[in-house]
Amino acid sequence: MTDRTRTQERGRQARRTVLEAALAEIAERPVAEIQVQQIADRAGMSPARVLYYFQSRDRILAETFRWSERVLAERRARELDGVTDPEERLDRYVRLYLPEDSHDVSWKLWLEAWLRSVTNDEMSRTADEIDSGWMRDLTAIIDDGVASGVFRAVAVEEFLPWFNALLDGLAVHVLIGRLSRDQAVRTALGRVTDELRITPAS
Repeated sequence: MTDRTRTQERGRQARRTVLEAALAEIAERPVAEIQVQQIADRAGMSPARVLYYFQSRDRILAETFRWSERVLAERRARELDGVTDPEERLDRYVRLYLPEDSHDVSWKLWLEAWLRSVTNDEMSRTADEIDSGWMRDLTAIIDDGVASGVFRAVAVEEFLPWFNALLDGLAVHVLIGRLSRDQAVRTALGRVTDELRITPAS
């Protein structure tokens, strides 16, 4: 291994350590309260070294957002690829989309990105990139269900916005403790089943 390769590997390991530290901080406290010093302390680094790799607190948050969602996207691909039934795929999609609980790190970062959406900063742009992947997968599930006769035909450009808004609203209620995750899942699946169910011929 060359000196350059060793340096690059140390850099990758240091960046991962910072991201892991940021995830742990986000799980424990509101995103707005997190400072570079806290992330650096947890990572066992100086703030200067953390900023050498990430330049700013906002860059740390954006990269942490991308990293956590990349892990979830890989899990989503594995779980959805292993299922052929459209209804079961939709069930798994909903369960993967909604937060695990009020400490869900990815969802804390989603809320932060939404708060910044009017400024179009790196966090909000990152959210747009991530959201497009979720929407592609949902579109594929609906299209496959319609093609196989399991779902009734719907206008995807109309279906996606309202269903996405429903999921996001339910997610917020889970995060603030007004709904349990199980309640949110049941509500989402019940509503989408009503929307996509094929009405028997009379």
